[in-house]
Amino acid sequence: MKKKSVIMIVAKYPATHGHTSVINNLCLELKNLGYRTAIGSFDFKKDPPKGVEKIKLNKLKLLFSGISYLDFDIIHSHQTQINYFLMTRRSIKPIFFHYHGASNKIQEINFKISMFLHRKKFSKILSVSNAGITQMKKLNKEISAVVLYNGVNTNFYHPELPTPFKKGDPQLLFVSALRSYKKTKFLVNSMHTILKKLPKAHLQIVGDGEDLLELKSMIKKQNLEKYVELTGKITDDDLRLRYSSCDLYISASTFEVCPVPTLEAMACGKPLVLYGIEPHKEIIDNSKAGMIFFKHSASELCEKIEQSLSQKSIFSNLAIDFAQKVSWSNICKQLSTIYESF
Repeated sequence: MKKKSVIMIVAKYPATHGHTSVINNLCLELKNLGYRTAIGSFDFKKDPPKGVEKIKLNKLKLLFSGISYLDFDIIHSHQTQINYFLMTRRSIKPIFFHYHGASNKIQEINFKISMFLHRKKFSKILSVSNAGITQMKKLNKEISAVVLYNGVNTNFYHPELPTPFKKGDPQLLFVSALRSYKKTKFLVNSMHTILKKLPKAHLQIVGDGEDLLELKSMIKKQNLEKYVELTGKITDDDLRLRYSSCDLYISASTFEVCPVPTLEAMACGKPLVLYGIEPHKEIIDNSKAGMIFFKHSASELCEKIEQSLSQKSIFSNLAIDFAQKVSWSNICKQLSTIYESF
């Protein structure tokens, strides 16, 4: 049977590392399964991956003609604000909405309005975790959704990579957009406590964002330049070597849905120490590949780091096993089954 064509739609491309990674890999892996794939956006700052079509969306056409002007069998929305343009006209084409999270009040309000107006019009609502479904139901209790976990490219991220960026023992790593709810400042402040127990420890923080300048100032004022590195935004090739060079992947974030960097670290065989929000607990419960800490307490974080290091080999193998289960190949086979049911 001839495979269908699908367009992944976002307002701007690229978006954050995790969001863009999901869309790119869905397109590439579905293409491997025989689909014609494209990324549609109002604003492109970069071209999609090779072999994935680039479709510049026209707001007026969408408003007056709806999605019928798009030459694709399946419409797959990845951002709430896009839905207002996609739902202006009735269509026989299946439309999927993919929930990646609502991390602030504006996003929550947008989500509530969109679900009130459009919920029954979607062929299927997808969430990147069970925790994501819980988050959605808090905003609209009538929502029905299925889980399609974020995946990881296990051919690109894997345990056999070199370790050129290892600067400490243990080498700690956190990868994220640097926003307040990510609690990166807590990680920096915790280094004094960690260094008392683990004097050779080193923390690398990968990413860019609104907290970057303040973090730089904090590190300088606390004389932590030798122990904490801010890399800023880096290439994917460098990123995977940061994963391979670390001993533990840590996160104190207070909001996630299914964090892509965590999965990428796992694919490289890295144990986890994560703050106890539901999405983090879901990953640890499913993989058993690390430890959860429940308070933003430097002493508790340090304790969990030490415990994880003592079980590093076991956690590493469990992390790799879980990453294989959520490889993009497996995730896209699940998505194809969903698509083909419509």
